[in-house]
Amino acid sequence: MEHKPITTQDKYDKVAARIEQLKDGEAGSEEAEEMKLLTKLIVEYESKRQHPEQRNSEDT
Repeated sequence: MEHKPITTQDKYDKVAARIEQLKDGEAGSEEAEEMKLLTKLIVEYESKRQHPEQRNSEDT
């Protein structure tokens, strides 16, 4: 499953819901790997929301 960066609150909510579904996955499973990726996307999104100046400098 391919995942793109989170750009809206709606996408954030969907990713968070998916993480909730995956949270009990066995270590090393596809589900656990997907959860790790989705968690990284959540962290990136939250970081950009808290520090919008980073987003502007990355765009140039």
